[in-house]
Amino acid sequence: MNHPNWRKRFLLERWVREFFWSLDYEETRTPLLVQSPGMEPHIRPIEVASGIFLPTSPEFAMKKLLARGLPRIFQICSSFRDEPRSPEHSPEFTMLEFYETNISLEDFQKRVEALFSFLAQNLKEKFNQATGVSLSTPWPRFTVNELFIKYADIDLRNSTSELLASVCKKNQIIADASEPWDDLYFKIWLNLIEPKLPVDRPCFVTHYPVSQSSLCNRVKDAQGFEWANRFEIYVGKLELGNAFDELRDARVQRANFERDQRIRREVYGNAYPTSPMDEELLSAIEKMPPTCGIAIGLDRLAMFLLGAKNIDEVIALPTYWGKK
Repeated sequence: MNHPNWRKRFLLERWVREFFWSLDYEETRTPLLVQSPGMEPHIRPIEVASGIFLPTSPEFAMKKLLARGLPRIFQICSSFRDEPRSPEHSPEFTMLEFYETNISLEDFQKRVEALFSFLAQNLKEKFNQATGVSLSTPWPRFTVNELFIKYADIDLRNSTSELLASVCKKNQIIADASEPWDDLYFKIWLNLIEPKLPVDRPCFVTHYPVSQSSLCNRVKDAQGFEWANRFEIYVGKLELGNAFDELRDARVQRANFERDQRIRREVYGNAYPTSPMDEELLSAIEKMPPTCGIAIGLDRLAMFLLGAKNIDEVIALPTYWGKK
């Protein structure tokens, strides 16, 4: 399909580079054939040969560069996930990742706001095109727990699988108390929380359950309860980015990876390949200074900025995917 948006998308990539170059970020390039593609239990990597994978993101490689002393880095690259095509996903997609050392997660949010504003301003100046969504800053910030309290009437700090299942039942969501806590959490999130997120402007969702964040540090709230110190960017149901206060403890990271692979085996068996432990990464993270990083789906970002309804509208040449 020949759609005018894909040409504007090329310009968006150029503006992304201009934004980061102006802040003295260094652009990096990392391998597309790797031994450990990613450890998330529910992300299925693509294995191209025995023990050789395509990366689900450039995160592991970029952290190794941070450990070598690069303070601000960004990358635009292809990433790969063995997941069905949809209006918002392609098995091969473009990822924008950037990392900055010695910055708080709050200041990192401001960096993200500035990036979006810069891209939107260029679109307005060059094409007289607006997103139709307010990008005025600061964007709203919501913790996961306050959203659950407001829209599901449940405090996650005192929740059990039985309590989450009862919330599902009350709201006609098919669920059972025997399901894992995280599965029930996601059912509530998708059915009761996501539909209530602002559609007229982006927002940051912060402080996630620690069970859902293997790669980031923890932070305590005013009551002393621990949460994962991360945020996601949403515009309505469209998730645009995922950011971490990066974990730098190799012992904890190894335990988290082992847990994730155990979950992958329990849920998917042999259907999902086991990702080997990246020992080089574990050595590297302890050499990193305090760092914040984010992964933004650049195709989705282009969809948002250009008003596209389907990812194919912002991709010039779709990747081959023979699976139905």
